[in-house]
Amino acid sequence: MTAEVEKDSEPLPGAGTEPARNGGIARLRRFVPGASAIAIYSVLAAFVYGIHPPATSASLPPCACGDISSQVWFLAWPAYALAHGHNPFYTGFADWPQGVNLMDNPAMPLLGIVFAPLTWILGPLSTLSFLMRLSFAVSGTAMYFLLRRWTSWWPAALLGGLLYEFCPFIIGQAQSHLVFIFLPLPPIMAGLLDALINGRRVVRNGLLLGVTVIAQLLISEEILAISLLAGAGALVVLAIRHPVAARERFAGVAKGFAFALIPLVVLGAYPLWVYFRGPYHVSGPPHPISELDAYFSKPLSLVYPTSLQRIGFGSWRAKGMARLQNNGVEHNTYLGVTMIALLVFIAIRCRRVGLVQLFSLVALGAWSVTLGLKYHGVRMPYYFIVKVPLINGALDLRYASVMYLAVAVVFAVGLDRMREEGIFSGLLFSPRTEPTAPPMTFPRAGATRAGPLKRLSRPAICLCIAAVALLPLVPALPYRSTPPGVPALFTAADSPLKSGSVVLSYPLPIGDVGFNDQALLWQSAANMRFKLIAFRGAVAGPNHKVLRGSALLLPPYQAEDILLWGLYGEPTPPENDPATARAIEVFLRSYSVTAVTVVPSGTRTADVISYYTNALRVPPVSFQGAYIWPNVQQDLARIRFGSP
Repeated sequence: MTAEVEKDSEPLPGAGTEPARNGGIARLRRFVPGASAIAIYSVLAAFVYGIHPPATSASLPPCACGDISSQVWFLAWPAYALAHGHNPFYTGFADWPQGVNLMDNPAMPLLGIVFAPLTWILGPLSTLSFLMRLSFAVSGTAMYFLLRRWTSWWPAALLGGLLYEFCPFIIGQAQSHLVFIFLPLPPIMAGLLDALINGRRVVRNGLLLGVTVIAQLLISEEILAISLLAGAGALVVLAIRHPVAARERFAGVAKGFAFALIPLVVLGAYPLWVYFRGPYHVSGPPHPISELDAYFSKPLSLVYPTSLQRIGFGSWRAKGMARLQNNGVEHNTYLGVTMIALLVFIAIRCRRVGLVQLFSLVALGAWSVTLGLKYHGVRMPYYFIVKVPLINGALDLRYASVMYLAVAVVFAVGLDRMREEGIFSGLLFSPRTEPTAPPMTFPRAGATRAGPLKRLSRPAICLCIAAVALLPLVPALPYRSTPPGVPALFTAADSPLKSGSVVLSYPLPIGDVGFNDQALLWQSAANMRFKLIAFRGAVAGPNHKVLRGSALLLPPYQAEDILLWGLYGEPTPPENDPATARAIEVFLRSYSVTAVTVVPSGTRTADVISYYTNALRVPPVSFQGAYIWPNVQQDLARIRFGSP
């Protein structure tokens, strides 16, 4: 009997393998869309700056100038600090003899710390090149996985991720600002906030939200302020629209926020102390309101393309360029006629869908902030934002980052609903969707029965509609990349520039006076082998107020005025006489300058050399196209004691 039972209990050939096979296929089906999306985003990101190795020091995107130089420096300092026992959040290697608080600048110390191994191996130029490309891929990927929470059709999430990855805001900022194109964290914060609202794993998601907030703080305080303001606005809208559900879920959300405070305190206490009270910290916004008021978008900027778009009619492109105000990096709120038409269609068709309602309002709110302080005399939201401490330093145009995030959500959710329910379903008569779902829950669209023809034709039509909407947004890529052109004077082993020198450089990297801050790039490429007079960024003055313009100069001012005049033609230079020579001597002695370097720039390089030759009584040493006085303090001592 036992044998018979055992025999009867033996499985038939192949029995039990079908569920396992089906489970494997199901897992594969879940894996393939996400892996495909990541691959697509990564491949496209790799060629944003042309056909170059993703981590190269042979070229910089798009040039070795302006903000790119300071972005390289911000990546170089944390790596150097960790390797040499310095503090990665502030430094005395720039703006000598004082120093710079990195938390008051767009310094992204978290990226510098996390990618320090890459900087140690390949150098900061390679790290910047790699991160500029990586930013596109991770931003699109984060947006894709956020959209997968709210869509059942993965191509809709894929296209929404592409819209976010290559939106005009990121494309514009990609010319200069790594700090503003590394945007995977805002979608992650949105997903975690959604989880808290719906009561899913409150403790874990609260802790993760706190970690994400601190991570964003250590990448960009400006993007964090914009994201938190947008999140707070979204919560207020939900609470007003659904007061009963808001009261029911308040305790769960509050619990999640309470747990978010734990990593905020543990991980954020020291960076926040550095930001508010640390060495060289700046009190108040880094930019005066009068300067912020110069940047704003115009309503027709939504319609007219610029040079950043691949497709555009000549007359329309000219109108779009006229609205850039000579700043194609910041002025980017373009959507295009077809995308605007599709968004309006989705907003009407899906007017009962909570996600579309909420994110349409978020997009409109963020766009209204980009209009500046006033529009035709009417006070806009930004007028009130600049009066709020801590968030009043964010540039109005950078609220476009939230606008495009919200647009991507509306776009993807709308496509998903059109594919599931019918393109025109509910356009005129819209029954309330998800009647059994709580009003603050954002479920995926439910499947509907459709014949084989509809199952094939409807997705194809939706893809065609999406392509027409996205076509005007196709960016004019790749951007050019140029060699960094670091003079051998700063990096060569046989350079007369001694390690540990305090350098006064021409060009002078100083504040908001000009964009020629290549000396920061050269210092980074030289692995911080010398300290620099001056710095292009937020620098604290008396009472920790940010210094602007000529207030950045050190007395006696003639020494730096000459360097600024040599490059920019202003201010008016002093006479090249004994009094000026004496002022230069006092400057060099007062700040312990040990080397003066001159890299030919502009048309007045010979005049600059003449001023300093008269002051030091000796011509500079020429080294591979650059010039240096390598022993300034010895030269000053010789002059002081009358030695020949």
